[in-house]
Amino acid sequence: MAQNYYELLGVNKSASDKEIKTAYRRMARKLHPDVNPDDERAQEQFKKVNEAYEVVGDPDRRKDYDQFGDNWKHADQMRNMGGGRGPGGPGMGGFNLNDLFGGGGGHSGGGFADMFGGMGARARQQQQPQTTKHKGTIDVSLDEVFTGATRRISIGTSRGGKRNLEVEVPRGVPDGRKIRLRPDSESEVTLTVNVRSDKRFSREGANLRADISVPLLDAILGGEAEVPTMTGRIALNIPAGTQNGRSFKIKGRGLPKMNSDETGDLYATVKVRLPDTLSKEEQVLYSQLRDIREGKSAVGDLRDFATNNEEGSE
Repeated sequence: MAQNYYELLGVNKSASDKEIKTAYRRMARKLHPDVNPDDERAQEQFKKVNEAYEVVGDPDRRKDYDQFGDNWKHADQMRNMGGGRGPGGPGMGGFNLNDLFGGGGGHSGGGFADMFGGMGARARQQQQPQTTKHKGTIDVSLDEVFTGATRRISIGTSRGGKRNLEVEVPRGVPDGRKIRLRPDSESEVTLTVNVRSDKRFSREGANLRADISVPLLDAILGGEAEVPTMTGRIALNIPAGTQNGRSFKIKGRGLPKMNSDETGDLYATVKVRLPDTLSKEEQVLYSQLRDIREGKSAVGDLRDFATNNEEGSE
């Protein structure tokens, strides 16, 4: 026996369109295959919820369903025959159409469905709708991967019209991830997620990498550098003697892991920035520093340079 679409969504028959939409989104998030990858029962229930929303979430189909119940797909034919809704359910003048055409107990015929699909099992098989498959791509930014996103798409319907769908892009979604939807029993939508490149970061799963520019003297003597994160810039302590290319791990500053409360890390890689030009005094100092590094004593020269510099400033 077919389940009542309103019961599937957990709402009353008198629920508003907004209440139905809210209930659908809540159920879809709970039962989505990405959230329940190994739960076949949840995935089957997800299909039923989508089928229910495809009907009662559409004002015209909802009217047909409220009037004709499980036979809503045949609403046009039933109206043409003068079908209404009487005390016996969908039918004419209070009679149940399934009973009228042999669908009652003790009758071995196919019932009401055979009247429109031909006689016998073969006709019913031919009447089974084929699934229309839709494919597309969803572009998202790295910021939307961090926060999650919602997209609205349109697909063609079997009636030749357009149907709008709301697609939830989960937080932490990987590049190339496929999101599958079954908005109704006749449609299947497969969307491939394309995560756009970001000039601030490179991505490795839930981890992020960023290059940080550090002046030469800060790398030698120590200092601070600004590091970009998904929520703003932070200060990073640079120890004295930091080598070019060294990476610092900043825990928990990466991307959220999909379907998890865990978060990746951020790795900040030092790119030592050399000075573009040197003043005459700087050239002398760097030259003397090189002499010191090579074991040539230049302490006296440094003292003389400092003294001469002070005199020249008077």
